[in-house]
Amino acid sequence: MATSDLIPASPDLEDDDTADMPVPDRILRVARELIARKGPSATTVRDICDAGNVNVAAIHYYFGSKDALVKTVLLTILEPVNIERRVMLDEARRQFQPGPLPVPTILEALFRPLVMAERSLDGGRLFVRAESHLRAAPDSDYTLFVGQHMDGYAQMFIDALEASLPRFTRAEIIWRYEFVRGSAMHLLANCDPLSQKFQVLTGTGQMIDLDDNELVLRELLGTALLGLSAPAAWTSQDIGR
Repeated sequence: MATSDLIPASPDLEDDDTADMPVPDRILRVARELIARKGPSATTVRDICDAGNVNVAAIHYYFGSKDALVKTVLLTILEPVNIERRVMLDEARRQFQPGPLPVPTILEALFRPLVMAERSLDGGRLFVRAESHLRAAPDSDYTLFVGQHMDGYAQMFIDALEASLPRFTRAEIIWRYEFVRGSAMHLLANCDPLSQKFQVLTGTGQMIDLDDNELVLRELLGTALLGLSAPAAWTSQDIGR
């Protein structure tokens, strides 16, 4: 099922605080909600104007164009999580220097800021929603823009894992990094209030509280650690064929 099938076309963005915001802040607030819900390409300038009670001229005056506004919104959603990841990784390096970092510590820095990421008005994680839309359009200008801007954060974690898991080639570290990162994104998408995936799978059985960040984080850390510690799948002869 496509992501758009689960997302209402016109989300309710009513918020008592929005009306009192300066115009550029109000535009950003509603654009963040809409772009995370509908995606950067499907969200129109008219959607943003209607939700923010502003006119098209205001968007062009403060942001220049829809394209510039979308890129600003994507950075305001995605960058704080990655900055917090870098801060946690830097703190861990100072704690454990000069040796490599324990793998659970690396995973904590990767996952905790994501699990604790800012929520939308309806409770969904803005980061997870925005990333899901970008993943669905891998060749879009917005996806390429974000990829180029955020690559340094990914390399930072790959470097840390490579130092801590020297028995693996860098190629396999990259695959395992993408595996644990992607698994976390998929599971957190299923935790979204708009998704009924876990409810459908569970049926009449019991499930954890999907809003309990610590329980969610505990499972992500445990399964990711097992995946990273699995025996190597490749030999040196498999790389670079």
